[in-house]
Amino acid sequence: MPSTTRKTSVNAAVKAGFSNVAPPLATALRGLGFTDYEARAYAALAAKQPATAYEIAKQAGLPRANVYSALRALEAKGAIQPVTETPVRYVPVNPEQFFRGIQRSTSGLCEDVMRELKRAAPDDGGSAYVSVLRGEGEVRLRLNEMIEGAREHVWLKGTVTLIAPHARELAAAARRGVTVRLIVFGKAVPGLKPHRRIQVIPHEGDGELHGPPSDALLTSTVDGSSMLIASFTGNARASFARDYPVIYVIETLLLHEIYLAEIHAAFGPQLEARFGHQLASLRRKYRPRGRGRPVIEGGEPAAA
Repeated sequence: MPSTTRKTSVNAAVKAGFSNVAPPLATALRGLGFTDYEARAYAALAAKQPATAYEIAKQAGLPRANVYSALRALEAKGAIQPVTETPVRYVPVNPEQFFRGIQRSTSGLCEDVMRELKRAAPDDGGSAYVSVLRGEGEVRLRLNEMIEGAREHVWLKGTVTLIAPHARELAAAARRGVTVRLIVFGKAVPGLKPHRRIQVIPHEGDGELHGPPSDALLTSTVDGSSMLIASFTGNARASFARDYPVIYVIETLLLHEIYLAEIHAAFGPQLEARFGHQLASLRRKYRPRGRGRPVIEGGEPAAA
């Protein structure tokens, strides 16, 4: 006798445990704004219909008193309807019709919200901003977030060692269809395997370093909507922007780096004969003396 009692109590506990677990349908319904009781009652009714409040409570593992109020709320929403009177039994209203109605209503509300947000947005650029990041951890995290959010393209310029910590994120972006173009000082990015959507472009055709500060700078843009320029001299810091004029200028500079690499690949010997190694004569002619010193020394512009 004791063993029979124990077996019965275990079975009851197991049944109670299963009935208290919300099915996937109930989870989805909560995402649509149903309360927990409403979601579980509806899921129970969808599994067994028509059903009384008692049967729904038993199926869902809910207190009967709470089920009555949940059923009244579901009926008021237009989700269920009674089909008999004594006892009252319920069935779901045509689910496709009911949920299509929610879809149309929600879509309309979202359109209203977006319309009001556009109307309320300031005329001076709204979400455009430039911010400063400090510390390598913060800089690397922001760049990873940019790459992970990319939908169309990621462009990066820097040494292969500075790009390497982002190899995993770049590879993942390429796998989901994002075009990745890397203008590199060096040859291959450690940890980054070849992929048809990843183009590694040696800087000026050979990837040779020009010395500081090029060896400490990392420039990136994503989808024409954000850009980051980081300096890893001393304490790492970066400028991050979501300002279209700024991003346009940086992307234009990166595009010209790509053009120049193609030109070097096609006319390298002629360019070197005319302008010297690494365009030395042009750099002497146009580059201001000491232009890279503030970056090398880790300085910042003085406050106005």
